[in-house]
Amino acid sequence: MKMKKILTIVLAVVTALSLAACTGENKPDENSSDTGSSQNGTDNSQTQDNSAASSGSEKEQPAETPDSKHDDSQAEPVSGADGSKVLVVYFSATNNTESVAQKLADGLGADIYEIVPMQPYTDEDLDHGNSKSRSSVEMDDPSVRPEISGTVENMDQYEVVLMGYPIWWGEAPRIMSTFVESYDFSGKTLAAFCTSASSEFGSSDSALRDAAGTAIWLDGRRFSAGAPAEDVMEWADGLGIN
Repeated sequence: MKMKKILTIVLAVVTALSLAACTGENKPDENSSDTGSSQNGTDNSQTQDNSAASSGSEKEQPAETPDSKHDDSQAEPVSGADGSKVLVVYFSATNNTESVAQKLADGLGADIYEIVPMQPYTDEDLDHGNSKSRSSVEMDDPSVRPEISGTVENMDQYEVVLMGYPIWWGEAPRIMSTFVESYDFSGKTLAAFCTSASSEFGSSDSALRDAAGTAIWLDGRRFSAGAPAEDVMEWADGLGIN
């Protein structure tokens, strides 16, 4: 009986060891499994990171579209002191024309230049009721050319020149002819504006047109001394120079 019990115990031990061996063969390699999981995780992480980077890159650097090109071009200065293409020129004996010229330059972001006579006009010079006053004598002689103090620097850079003046005897003052004859306006676009209490624009710029040669002239406009900026810019906008 003792021998049978011993054999039974031995057989039980052998059977247990056999089952354990079979179970071990079917169990996956934990080290291999962890390594594989780590590699796969790294690959997936890299793929996600790359995808995210690619997505972020596209958002930060969008493909250029016609609209973005248009915006870039509009961002470049087209008027004003830094690369201006428009110049507002004016002669103002009593500051009435200066007021309009300043509103025009501000509205367009354009450069502005005042025509200053070498010999300033006094109140007596501007006495239109006196046939012997300086202004009366000048306007009675189309050949008179009053001298100007100073010049426009780099006139070549301007494509559009807007000229302002007061109406004297239905015309632009002779000093405006001095100005126009001092520069080459070939290929440039010009327009005149004037100020007066009652006189209309009429043909006040006719002498200037003749003196400017092949320049392109746009329709001029007369303003009152206190013309609001809205009226001034309505004329400017209508010229299509922007």
